[in-house]
Amino acid sequence: MSKELFLTNLEKLQTDYAECKIDTKQFEDGLKELGISTEEIYFELDAAEEARYNFKLDETKRKEK
Repeated sequence: MSKELFLTNLEKLQTDYAECKIDTKQFEDGLKELGISTEEIYFELDAAEEARYNFKLDETKRKEK
């Protein structure tokens, strides 16, 4: 897999998780399919959790308007 394709697939996984389109298990499985090691999964999950929180916060703010 090329570096560009890897990054594209990783970004899609992160975005889908942040926007609640996939659950944590699907996110972790997708990371494993990309060849990301178990140690790195925790780092990626932490970053994705923060993005998911910010997405939900933004959605709530939009609904309040």
